[in-house]
Amino acid sequence: MPFEKETETALGIARRAGEVALGYFAQETAVEEKEDLSPVTVADRECEALIARRLVESFPDDGILGEEGARRDSRSGRRWIIDPIDGTRDFVRRTPFWAVQIALEAESRIVLGLIYLPALDEMVHAVDGLGCFLNGGRVEASPIARIDKAVLAVSGFKLVWSQFDPARVRSLVESCWTVRAYGGCYDVTLVARGKVDIWLSGSGMEWDYAPARVIAAESGARYFTLDGSDRIDRNNAVLCAPGLEAEVRRVLAIR
Repeated sequence: MPFEKETETALGIARRAGEVALGYFAQETAVEEKEDLSPVTVADRECEALIARRLVESFPDDGILGEEGARRDSRSGRRWIIDPIDGTRDFVRRTPFWAVQIALEAESRIVLGLIYLPALDEMVHAVDGLGCFLNGGRVEASPIARIDKAVLAVSGFKLVWSQFDPARVRSLVESCWTVRAYGGCYDVTLVARGKVDIWLSGSGMEWDYAPARVIAAESGARYFTLDGSDRIDRNNAVLCAPGLEAEVRRVLAIR
């Protein structure tokens, strides 16, 4: 099976990092601000160090890119992309919608991605060509094909408006049945599970979007950015059910 060792290794590492993070989640944790004003805690740094160390032990020729500074050049044409705690603001407020995120990029393609929510014990992972899974069971995107029946999730309106035309975002909101938003990582898993039909994000980095890219593809959802590409380095992303893609692109003026 393609990427079998990589998948099993990444799943195990994510669960171990989740255990470490839960130890901090159960107590008051000091918060610092990074240069971009986003929060960071000792849990973020400790989990990233653990993930990076174990990936290097298992795949010494692969590169590393981590949100909290982990870097390693690749000798294999592959790199692991790490977000040790996606949703740190939720983490420090003790809401459960934060996740350990790990993805593997090979020859500029995301071939493996996982989003693990330790506080909910929900693991969503996808492997290129093999499907998308929630705790081992296959999941698929929604069959919804009418936008007036769609559930929309927005990862921060202020940040989305900074990337997308606010008038078009408002038009999309008004076109959908309702809006639900729990947080970027959890919303992505809900799209993959067919519980949410459209997701907008306007502030992400490669470590935010790498798992979403392959999870969307393998669940049957669509992933694209404001410039019409499917790249993970554009600081914005749209996920949607396949039957809604044309209408979402039209409303947001995405070619």
